[in-house]
Amino acid sequence: MVMTGSPPPSDRPAHRPGALLSRFWPVLVTLVAVGIAICGFVSLRDPSPSATVEETELELVIAEYDPPPPPTADEFQLQQSEPTEPEAPTNDRYELALQLKRGDTIEKMLGDIGVPEADREQIAEKFELLLKKNKLVTGETITLSLQTLSEQPDAPRVLSLLVRPQPEREYSITRDEDGSYSGEIKTYKVSPRIVRVTTVRAGSLQESGIRAGAPAAAMGEFIKALSYDVDFQRELKSGQQFTVLLEQHVTSDGRVIHPGRLLAGQLELAKRTVTVIAFQPSGSARQFFTPDGKSVVRSFLRTPMDASRISSRFGVRRHPILGFSAMHAGVDFAAPLGTPILAAGAGKVTRAGYYGGYGLYVKLAHTADIGTAYGHMSRLGPGIKPGVSVRQGQVIGFVGSTGMSTGPHLHYEFHRGGKPVNPLIQRFAMHAKLSGRNMVNFLALVRQYLVQLKKAPQVR
Repeated sequence: MVMTGSPPPSDRPAHRPGALLSRFWPVLVTLVAVGIAICGFVSLRDPSPSATVEETELELVIAEYDPPPPPTADEFQLQQSEPTEPEAPTNDRYELALQLKRGDTIEKMLGDIGVPEADREQIAEKFELLLKKNKLVTGETITLSLQTLSEQPDAPRVLSLLVRPQPEREYSITRDEDGSYSGEIKTYKVSPRIVRVTTVRAGSLQESGIRAGAPAAAMGEFIKALSYDVDFQRELKSGQQFTVLLEQHVTSDGRVIHPGRLLAGQLELAKRTVTVIAFQPSGSARQFFTPDGKSVVRSFLRTPMDASRISSRFGVRRHPILGFSAMHAGVDFAAPLGTPILAAGAGKVTRAGYYGGYGLYVKLAHTADIGTAYGHMSRLGPGIKPGVSVRQGQVIGFVGSTGMSTGPHLHYEFHRGGKPVNPLIQRFAMHAKLSGRNMVNFLALVRQYLVQLKKAPQVR
């Protein structure tokens, strides 16, 4: 017998672990599922202490907010019978300004906005009694104070009606407490008030003054008074300060009924200050003087318009349109379209109309020897036609660019003996000077105006 280190062979087959697990796997899955189901059932039947606490708290909260019991029938009827406070009516007040149109009457105007018939008839009757024989003109403004009532939203109540056809007189109709209407006429006193406009030149003097609040008519007078002495081309610069002193007419309630008549003016130039004072000598017309009593009026204006730039001088030049050199028989002043052109002196119109390359043109004869001419106008001044006489400083036309012109400007010529001469080098004589009682009165006015040129209230 041979002995070895191996166990003796057996007749039973060898068993693998994997085979055993595969045989019992369905049984294990079934047992696990049953266990999970049993645990869930137990948890539902036996809640945890924390869940019980939460449920108890919820029941307490619900108990605290239980709604009150419904009212009994008696209580309900009592609640229904208690009076409720009504809403306050909304009565809106407002202002309305209406313009009287052709064919309108006060009654018709009130009817158009829904005023009840009884009210508008009473108002119209009272208004007729106030006006008497006076009539309102088309365009007159009627100012109404109205009230809209909640019970009649489409029928406004007239509280007052005002109309002021003249600045010093106002007619009013007012509703009284008893619902009737009464009329009243107010008269306002009109008084003069002296004010000033102080500003600097930015553009033309005319435009600068108007922007600052000066009336156009007063600025026109100021420029005309300066034009005898000031060389607008050489002396007038942007940024120079000027002041105009004005006399306004104002009602006692503060309404300005006249924007201001020129009393005096002052222009600060680079090397001097020019002051002009308005004064009416006894037996003569109102005119302007220097502070020492000399009339500002000279034989001819230095420049016939408010212009500060010469665009072409007198003499031979290259023509800007024709392209060749030729004699330029005048002086060109560049200025905005529509700038007024003034007659350089008193005279008679000998030509007014289109004249070749000059475009719209005016020629004046001042004496048998002296004349002036004005070209390239946009339109003629009022009443300017051949044969009419013009005053010095009268507007004879407006700057344009008609004829052979490259832009808005005035072509100005000065003729002696029928031949053009340079307007800028002509000498002009000073006119009269005040004397006697006129001078005494004038110097008193000068002292007053010189103070007010600095201290009078500014135009608002």
